[in-house]
Amino acid sequence: MYQEYISLTLPKRDLEEFHRGLLQRFVAESLVRREQGLEESAYPDSLSKLEEILGVSEERAHAMLHETEDDLWNYAWYVYTDEWAWHRAKDETIKELGKKSTSLKSDALDRLVEERYEKNFETYIREIDMKEETDEVEPRKSREHRKK
Repeated sequence: MYQEYISLTLPKRDLEEFHRGLLQRFVAESLVRREQGLEESAYPDSLSKLEEILGVSEERAHAMLHETEDDLWNYAWYVYTDEWAWHRAKDETIKELGKKSTSLKSDALDRLVEERYEKNFETYIREIDMKEETDEVEPRKSREHRKK
């Protein structure tokens, strides 16, 4: 079988980013397969080869895999809580406005929701936050703060 080869020269940092992206993809696909009850896929040869080129030890590669799993979980939780806060703000705004909400233009309603979202963001997050209250966690930023 004919296999095509390509030679590439790039900064090590770029190769580390490629590795990180492939590792995230592998972790995400593995989690989906596990959720679907499918057999786990083997660790990709491409990742092993990149780790070899980068000089990543087996122990460090294993640690990076777990760090990536944690990062993806944190990202998923962040997105979920952000959406939760937005929908809670929207539900409360519509409930407060009652029938008036149907006569408002979409932009006007979104501005009202945004105001409530900003005002009550931390309250909404506390409704679903599973961290212990004793944990000292840096406050999350609302959508508006992340846009800047």
